[in-house]
Amino acid sequence: MVVPTADPPVVLGDTVVIALRRLPVSLDPTDELDPWGQRVVDDLLFEGLTRRVDGSPWGAPALAERCLVEHEGRSVACQLRPGARFHDDQPVTVADLLYSINLWIGPRGANLRQRYGLDAIKSVEEGPPAGASGDGWVRISFAHADPLVLERLAALKIVPRARHPGPRFAQQPIGSGPMRLLAQSETQMVFVRSEAIPGRAQRLELRAQIDGAASLTALRRGEIHLLPELAPTHVPRELGKPGMAARFVAFLLSPPRYDLVLYNLREGPQAGPRLRGALDQAVPHSEIAALHGEPGLAIVAPVDLDAPSPIDLVAIAEDRILEAGLGPFTPPHQAPDRETEAANRLAADLVLTELGWIDQRGQRRRGTTALRLPLSWDGSPGVATGTARALRGAWKLLGVQTPSVTAGWAYILSLLRVGKFSLALARLAGASDMDLSPWFHSRGAHNLTGIADSELDAALDAYRHANSRAERDAAKRAVAARLAALHPVSVLHAPVAVLLASRALTGLEFIDDLPRLDSLGLGAAPPVLLHASGD
Repeated sequence: MVVPTADPPVVLGDTVVIALRRLPVSLDPTDELDPWGQRVVDDLLFEGLTRRVDGSPWGAPALAERCLVEHEGRSVACQLRPGARFHDDQPVTVADLLYSINLWIGPRGANLRQRYGLDAIKSVEEGPPAGASGDGWVRISFAHADPLVLERLAALKIVPRARHPGPRFAQQPIGSGPMRLLAQSETQMVFVRSEAIPGRAQRLELRAQIDGAASLTALRRGEIHLLPELAPTHVPRELGKPGMAARFVAFLLSPPRYDLVLYNLREGPQAGPRLRGALDQAVPHSEIAALHGEPGLAIVAPVDLDAPSPIDLVAIAEDRILEAGLGPFTPPHQAPDRETEAANRLAADLVLTELGWIDQRGQRRRGTTALRLPLSWDGSPGVATGTARALRGAWKLLGVQTPSVTAGWAYILSLLRVGKFSLALARLAGASDMDLSPWFHSRGAHNLTGIADSELDAALDAYRHANSRAERDAAKRAVAARLAALHPVSVLHAPVAVLLASRALTGLEFIDDLPRLDSLGLGAAPPVLLHASGD
């Protein structure tokens, strides 16, 4: 347990408590973070030279006092904010900036660059840009111009050079963000604010609580204030109980995480769009949703077009379920049932026959050639194994052979990069405003499918050059529509969750379909009402 000294006194009601199914595994910003680890890193513990903002140029100074974009985004010069300090009261120095940025450069930073779309970062050096003076400057160079460079730099967090190396940093992080880690155990993480801000909580606690019923009871008792992952078994029944609408608000969230099948568009039978469409029709979405233990969004492209939306608890209490805004938790938005999936499979069967792939005793053939499409994946247990089994079973019913090709992800990725695959399982996760150019532009650094479409390229370019929220959202819709038409991927599962929050909670905002942690506070709580049937 990490317990720094000189802690501020606890004031009743100054701690916001959030119940999670599991706590973040790591809080090191250079590790592969789960969604809640990312929120803690971004909102509480660390700062980048820039931060994301909702408007062009989509990034603004954070740990930097100012940033100058030069050569159309081929280089950025940032000057460190005077007086910036880490949580251990050590000053943030240019040496810390250089150390942190260099973690992203060269072979060791390849995974970080890919994860956050910073593939073009090339070098960093100390010193002011031409025409500027003063201390605290670093100049970052990129391989090509990038209109989103300030937004991308927000992902690059600054860590203390003297404290970061070694495995302990993931559990004992030191940053310069608005809160520091005060204490942690297997079941909780407590963060305390470095400087008091009126209207915002002094402390924030993440509490691991696997039991969904226990979490709901704790929420009703006022022991926790935010339940961001209400167990699907409690939807909608528990939401309609007496007093819920008076004491809580609810939202439908769809975090941008997509389990995908990637198709190789360069060669092979799956390079044809109609065959890809047939395979997509036969995806067993209901079986895959059951593996995840939650419903999924019925989408055909990995683009986040759905902002968090309020759920009408009054409508649920009045048994107007279809008007409540529960999305995939209610028909007609739920995953296809077995009857619908059987009809989709029949439609896919007809397409394959029209393409000349004839079913001969359970095996599709065209002439003497069997329709055999190996599925590459990393062989990990659990959901991945179940998903591969479900896909292979569904496609076998079509007469398509789908043998597994399993290896470590690094090796699988090396095959995908050179086009040596037919189908592959992958997960794409990131921000709600995620630039998909690296993955789906014809010149993208991670164009694994080999897609090359001028209309899609134009939509992706429009996203990169959008000057307003309306322009960016229009570009996202155009990208989604084109991906849906071309089928370079099949979306197997996109999660959706119900968030419940006490009306005593203030400052509830969303970033990437999760609550923004540093803005939360507590106001007056409604009267506590307990319902024995929910305890």
